[in-house]
Amino acid sequence: MEHVADQGHRNRFRIPFARRALWREVRLPRFRSGQDAVKIAAFLLAGLLLLLQYTLWFGNGGVISLWRLQHQIAAQQAQNVQMTERNQALAAKVLDLRQGLASVQDLARSQLGMVKKGETFYQVIQQPGQDRRPVQH
Repeated sequence: MEHVADQGHRNRFRIPFARRALWREVRLPRFRSGQDAVKIAAFLLAGLLLLLQYTLWFGNGGVISLWRLQHQIAAQQAQNVQMTERNQALAAKVLDLRQGLASVQDLARSQLGMVKKGETFYQVIQQPGQDRRPVQH
């Protein structure tokens, strides 16, 4: 690119094109005042700011995805607490079953309806319309 100074034009350059061996003049944009350049720069910076804000809020790893992950973590922690309590109760039950014969007998009586030798089992059946409240004398 060479500057043409002898013609008196300030913003004209001759640029060679690859396809042709001819030199053509290309006119560079001129601004009427410094305010035009400032306006263009302000619009470019505003566009860049909007692009960065979009990626900050909606992009991968942005604020919205961070908010979703925090809610998923809180839900998982609550579920972990429930499962830990359940596991502790089951571990206590297993320990009780391993150590005591009374708990095995209690489970056999309540869940399986078993009776020891020499015991008599009584089942009280109530009439359909009868109250289940105890009788007061």
